[in-house]
Amino acid sequence: MKYSNLIMDLKDHVEFEERRKAGNLPPLIISCAITGGVVGKEANPFLPETPEEQIQSTYEVYKSGASIVHIHARDPNKGHAVSSTNHEDYLKVNKAVRELCPDIIINNTCGGSFGLTTRERMASLDAHPEVASLNCGPLILKATLAARKPPLSGRDEPLCLDDEIIPFTFKETEVLAKAMADRGIKPELEVYNPQQVNVVHSLIGQGLLEKPYWFSLIFSTYLGGLAVPGNIRNYINIIDNLPENSIFQTIGVGAAQMMMAPLAIITGAHVRVGMEDNLFYKRGELLKSNKQMVEKIVRLAEELEREVATPAQARDMLGLSHRPSTY
Repeated sequence: MKYSNLIMDLKDHVEFEERRKAGNLPPLIISCAITGGVVGKEANPFLPETPEEQIQSTYEVYKSGASIVHIHARDPNKGHAVSSTNHEDYLKVNKAVRELCPDIIINNTCGGSFGLTTRERMASLDAHPEVASLNCGPLILKATLAARKPPLSGRDEPLCLDDEIIPFTFKETEVLAKAMADRGIKPELEVYNPQQVNVVHSLIGQGLLEKPYWFSLIFSTYLGGLAVPGNIRNYINIIDNLPENSIFQTIGVGAAQMMMAPLAIITGAHVRVGMEDNLFYKRGELLKSNKQMVEKIVRLAEELEREVATPAQARDMLGLSHRPSTY
């Protein structure tokens, strides 16, 4: 399949309708965020924290249909409770993932956890990922993290995050974008509300981003406060503000996940799932593995007659080399 057939301007309604009728929507890229940098086994005992757990989980989602893995290496000195700021921890996971998953796209976080400096967030870049997340504005947190009771460690008491913000400024996004450009790493542009698209336009104007621009559009719930609520109106509004030559995946946090994933599938966009974003398989039932949710999206794509992308197709769509990173 040619590159021109793998991407589509989602704001071109004529192109969309012609391709929909022909069954020629771009193959669906499935990303999996296997673990985040904040919530852990205290919330879901099946969430992978250790390097060995993350490596095994990545292999499972790769075999199930995921083309991209989003990695938060955890800090072993803090009981794996939060993201690491040591590139060696990321390198350990990345290297083992590449051995088991020869062509999966490795995407390290540059968001990490709360309370980190810019330099600490950049540690993952020295582990040579192919893609890295770039938050395009501040992230306001509102949650209470449960204590990590033995045998877990790292947080003896509950932690309230209603006075916490991850302060991504224009300057910080420029520093991170330049660091990625210098290393040949493609930014995954994480956007939590329409205003943050302005930051992306600024980065484009400075020559810090290369086409195609790869977005993660993040949706939450009204009570969550993390991002704009996941509904059709907000989905369309953010799409209308994206620059030309953009492709994107949806990230639905918590209950918003299964609202946004089908929207992405039927409109020619892409999907991220995983335990960083949502701990439940369905209402009242915890996920037992990341594989469960990837398999669910694959089944949904099949029912909606959308081809699932191979890693090679995902590399074409993102403008990445067909020669995967080596370690």
